[in-house]
Amino acid sequence: MVILFYLRQNFLKSLKNIRNNLPAVSVIIPNYNHALYLQQRIESVLSQTFTDFELIILDDASTDNSREIIEKFSREDSRISFCPSTKNSGSPFIQWNKGVRLAKANLVWIAESDDVASPEFLQTMVDAHQSNPRIALAFCQSNRMSDKGEITGSWKTFTDDFNGDLFRNDFVMKGIDFIKDFFIHKNVIPNASAVLFKKKVYDEVHGANERLKTNSDWLTWLKMLLKYDIAFISRPLNNFRYHSQSVIARLDNNESKNYKEQYDLTMRKEFEKYCTTSSVILPAGVIKENKKYQSFDYGNKGMYQFTKGESLKGLINLCRASLSPKPTLGYFRRLIKGERQF
Repeated sequence: MVILFYLRQNFLKSLKNIRNNLPAVSVIIPNYNHALYLQQRIESVLSQTFTDFELIILDDASTDNSREIIEKFSREDSRISFCPSTKNSGSPFIQWNKGVRLAKANLVWIAESDDVASPEFLQTMVDAHQSNPRIALAFCQSNRMSDKGEITGSWKTFTDDFNGDLFRNDFVMKGIDFIKDFFIHKNVIPNASAVLFKKKVYDEVHGANERLKTNSDWLTWLKMLLKYDIAFISRPLNNFRYHSQSVIARLDNNESKNYKEQYDLTMRKEFEKYCTTSSVILPAGVIKENKKYQSFDYGNKGMYQFTKGESLKGLINLCRASLSPKPTLGYFRRLIKGERQF
């Protein structure tokens, strides 16, 4: 009876969408200077086996020939809406929020402009949402792809530090358990292009934090999973491109430590603030882990600053590390004990 009721509700919702001429999915491509990859990205969206979608393409005042490519596609397919900006926003997350505001559908896919999807991606993700109405988001495994479009491996290695066997198969998990086991340690969804999420939940948590230069995707998923579940599809239906201008590539440059510790720390403090203002009571273990990682972030940043000759700043951050989560030499003890920081 429960299954019949669920099917009936989805059927009625579909009829309502048809009457209102609403798509089932809103696909958002936020672009900035990715003309080199843009055609392949748009074609991978338009070739999806699931076709009930609108495609919103944003351009953040690109200086390459992105606009020319987008306009060509928008003339050829009525599902495409092109919404260019006259001035660069300086943040991908401003573009995220702009795209979601424009979205008409209940489900949203932010398809980053330099990535590529398998034709079955949308159908598989939509099925996951229909089968599990309690989820806020579904994500799939991703392939590693070079700037030339060559598949060089799988991002499954990114989760092998935790539970390599779990991520071999599809699963559905309570959001707070996923946070406790994985998300509080690191962002195990390395690419937003692998995610299909509910617009209602995104709006409920006030969308992406536009003040963060990076890691706002991680923060957004964390906030969404405080109250809702998550689904994982083990098939690699998303190809995450690695190139010199990608965020992960920038983490590997000479400023990587300072960059990484600064923004991981800011994200964790923003997560704490959100939980406090939203009256969310986190499990004690999650609070403890978040404080521990903040200590690592302060300490690692302090050590980095010492190597750059910024002794006073380094000392201040090492003191902060030793005072968090309580006044001890915890940062150094953790290094000596070999505790891991993901």
